[in-house]
Amino acid sequence: MKSKISGKTQNDRAKMLILLACSGGVALLLSGCGAPMKVTSTPVVPAAKGVVMGGQQPLPGVDLQFYTTATTAPGSYGSAAVTYGPAFATNPGTGSFSFPTLPACPTGNPEVFLVGSNGTPVGVGSNNPYIKLMVGLGSCSTFTANNASPGYHIVLNELTTVATEWSLAGFMTGPTNIGAPTSNATGLQNAFATINELVNVSNGKAVSTLVPSGTTLPIDRFYALGDILQNCINSNGGSPSDPTDGITTGTACDKLMFLTTLPATAAPSDTATAAMNIAQHPGGNVANVSNANYALYLYDLQALSPAFPNALASAPTDWTLAINYTTGGLASPQSVAVDGLGNVWVTNKPTTGTGSVTELTVAANATSTPVYAGANYTSDVNSPYGVAIDIDNNAWVTNTGNNSITMFGPGGASPVNYNSASIGLNNPEGIAIDGAGNVWVVNNGNSTLSGITGLPSPGTPLANSPYSGGGLNGPSSIAVNPIAASSPVPSVVRK
Repeated sequence: MKSKISGKTQNDRAKMLILLACSGGVALLLSGCGAPMKVTSTPVVPAAKGVVMGGQQPLPGVDLQFYTTATTAPGSYGSAAVTYGPAFATNPGTGSFSFPTLPACPTGNPEVFLVGSNGTPVGVGSNNPYIKLMVGLGSCSTFTANNASPGYHIVLNELTTVATEWSLAGFMTGPTNIGAPTSNATGLQNAFATINELVNVSNGKAVSTLVPSGTTLPIDRFYALGDILQNCINSNGGSPSDPTDGITTGTACDKLMFLTTLPATAAPSDTATAAMNIAQHPGGNVANVSNANYALYLYDLQALSPAFPNALASAPTDWTLAINYTTGGLASPQSVAVDGLGNVWVTNKPTTGTGSVTELTVAANATSTPVYAGANYTSDVNSPYGVAIDIDNNAWVTNTGNNSITMFGPGGASPVNYNSASIGLNNPEGIAIDGAGNVWVVNNGNSTLSGITGLPSPGTPLANSPYSGGGLNGPSSIAVNPIAASSPVPSVVRK
């Protein structure tokens, strides 16, 4: 079966990137607002405790700092985070820590994360400057409420770092550069929520039971990534001047930095930046090793006695982390889109003449594990193929079985079917929506392009639609820029 992604999503770098699985499931991959910072309530007193771990052993000598995502509008992806409270450190010899006195939350209730740098691994006796670990903690208001609760505890280790960086990869340009424009605040909140789908931040362990039933996590790949970082962290680090080929020469840290160096950039100087580069380039695109060897060479960086035992017997094809869902009636999924609320829409076409549309709805907030509850819609659906989301979070679906388009309101409300002969639909497949709200559909059956008006009065064919010629030949997908109504007809991706 061929699987395609079509349609325009409103959360371009929202909670997760999306992959399709052809075996009856869908995989969701592991994207500052407000006014200037000001004190609005009583400062938060020290209460909670935590520990920094290198693998399975405490990591003393770590410098710690809380950050919040940027709070000034309009914000941008990868904007500089803001320090939150004073710097502090782990207790000598134990790796444990207590939180310092923290100020009130900044206006806008931004997300909070903790970064630990440097450290003296047990048995090494010297500082490892390559160490940098992270953990995302959710919105400031909930974090400070948790902080005031007796027994609140967090762990900073390799798994919290992997969970944080793979979840936030679309919003990061560095370990302390995490943000989003105000137009995508929901995407950033959902990305922080994703962390809790991978790791329990209170104990630094992988989440053991995912919700809903049938949801699975690639636990061995997750552990292997932790083991790759641990092999560097529990060492004396090395030096940027050390000779290395990423395979046989140099320390574990030297090799990791070499293998995660991007083209035309300096080599990473810490484990968090190296991990970010892997998360953002899971299949390669690095300067110092070919894509064919990238996954293998990183796989070989695991310690001989890994801290997080895994059954990954050979290198994966890439280092993508994906949570697989089989809920909500998923069956032979075709296309996927994400709306402005973070809900995921999938078209299902198990056999000709049947099918449905699954909406995986976020049923949690940005500080707890997000549960994607699946709803299945069949009204007016017939062999659905493409899906696109408009500015009002309506989902537009092409039906190849009866040459129509169905529009579902948010939450699957009030489906409306458009199938008049004047629209010119003929085995419609790909669908996209432009900046003026016009809906564009490619017709695979007769190699044409149909355009109809979108909101507020949908369904009327655009002038001279359907369009033909221009080299169209069995088109199946389409993408448009956010163009005005007077702009030329959008480009079509042909088979």
